[in-house]
Amino acid sequence: MVNDIIKLYKNKNELKLVEIAYFFVTVLSFVIAGIIALFSQSLGVSVLIIPLIALIAGVMNIVTWALVKTGVEYLISIKEKKDDAKKTAKK
Repeated sequence: MVNDIIKLYKNKNELKLVEIAYFFVTVLSFVIAGIIALFSQSLGVSVLIIPLIALIAGVMNIVTWALVKTGVEYLISIKEKKDDAKKTAKK
């Protein structure tokens, strides 16, 4: 697992690393909240807010990343079309 994370980092695959980080925070805090709930139910339920926030933040981060990536790819395609049109016009 650690080797996979290192490979993702070296390959500059930041989105996957962010997804993994949010997943671990969500699962770990969910487990901690469950353990706390064994001793104090109200406190355990209160701690469940942490994985909920991590889950919402992770989803929002992924959606934002997708929107930015789509926008950048669209701008790149427009620029390439303009460059192709200029090359064609020069010939």
